Amino acid sequence: MGVLYLLRHGDAALGGPELDDHDRPLNSAGQRAILVIGGHIAALGVRFDRVLCSTALRTRQTWEGVAACQDHPAEAEYLSTLYLSGAVALQQQIRALPNKAETVMLIGHNPGLHETAAFYCGGGDDDVLRELFMNFPPGGLAVLQFQDPWDKLSGQTGRLRSFVMPRDL
Repeated sequence: MGVLYLLRHGDAALGGPELDDHDRPLNSAGQRAILVIGGHIAALGVRFDRVLCSTALRTRQTWEGVAACQDHPAEAEYLSTLYLSGAVALQQQIRALPNKAETVMLIGHNPGLHETAAFYCGGGDDDVLRELFMNFPPGGLAVLQFQDPWDKLSGQTGRLRSFVMPRDL
């Protein structure tokens, strides 16, 4: 029974001709919001078996903020394949997880992260599901629980345990 934490990076600085999208950092509001989310995760007592993170600067900074709130954070795996990945690529990464990894965090980007969360949601509180389906803002955290092993996951097989945004905390 695996638990998947899908975290969208925090608010990022604006890009421009002099700054590649991949290198956009979190802005000050994004940094604060991620510390709020990191504190929330720490208060839940979550210990991650695996952390998969896009190589973009804003996602790496997001993990650093979350990890700073934990006593013994996991070592993140930074994967270029997660940078702006679509839902199918994210689902392939999730299905490739080892079954011994029970609690996993994936830090990425929209729209792929939002689409992945919606794809796996097969149940949960109606109000929370509605909120998730409407929006997955920067710093949003969806927590899904599965009965099947990672390699057997398919659409609608997860139960949405929670969906929080920094403004909710």
